[in-house]
Amino acid sequence: MNQNTLLQKVLDAVSSSKKLPIVVFDLDDTLFSTARRNLVIIQNFSLDQGDSYPDFAQVASKLTLADMNWSVTAALEKAGLASTSSSIKPFIEYWDATFFTSGYDALDLPNPGAVDYVNAIHEAGALVYYLTGRAVGDRGLNNGMGQGTTLSLTNRGFPFWRGRCELNLKIDPKEKDSDYKARALTDIKSLRGTVVATFDNEPSNSFMFLNHFPDAMNVWVKTTWNPEDKSPTKDLYTISDFSRDKKN
Repeated sequence: MNQNTLLQKVLDAVSSSKKLPIVVFDLDDTLFSTARRNLVIIQNFSLDQGDSYPDFAQVASKLTLADMNWSVTAALEKAGLASTSSSIKPFIEYWDATFFTSGYDALDLPNPGAVDYVNAIHEAGALVYYLTGRAVGDRGLNNGMGQGTTLSLTNRGFPFWRGRCELNLKIDPKEKDSDYKARALTDIKSLRGTVVATFDNEPSNSFMFLNHFPDAMNVWVKTTWNPEDKSPTKDLYTISDFSRDKKN
């Protein structure tokens, strides 16, 4: 099934559902691309500490959005940074302290077609369920990604403050995404609707959805994903983004 047909089929299933239709969307590298966030973190580390790590600064100056990958260190090494570089450890610490924050997730841009498609799903009558491995932060939303995620969704034009929208984030940022999403299935099922479709960029998550919602259209959004994820994908639908003008 080509991408256009699949995306339209999900919309048709939402419109014809006799129970509350639910469509589950992951965020990072599903609805949003994290490439810009990663690139800016690399550039900022270079600005802050490039004098101490000239090899890092040299590589960072050449990188573009197209060079970003699931593993930011792999992207750096592919661009010429030695795996033995003394910059690797402090950069990873810098990345850990910045990537999972509201200030940086605001840099993410929607993947092609994502905003229009999620709005179309919502307007067709679905409950849009945003299920992400991001962590909410403390009660004041002064850390974590709760505040930034809400702003990103609304500022970029995704449906959020309109009813039939749910946002599920981690409480414990150290919890594995797979464990968190497995628990979230209980919350989804408690809505007593019909899960029409799920969209995720990690094969393991899509395979998990397939096992729990076998009648849904479980879609692997093939953007960037953990290369160590060897979950089977043959029974999953696949798209590259949410554009509805693909020729194949």
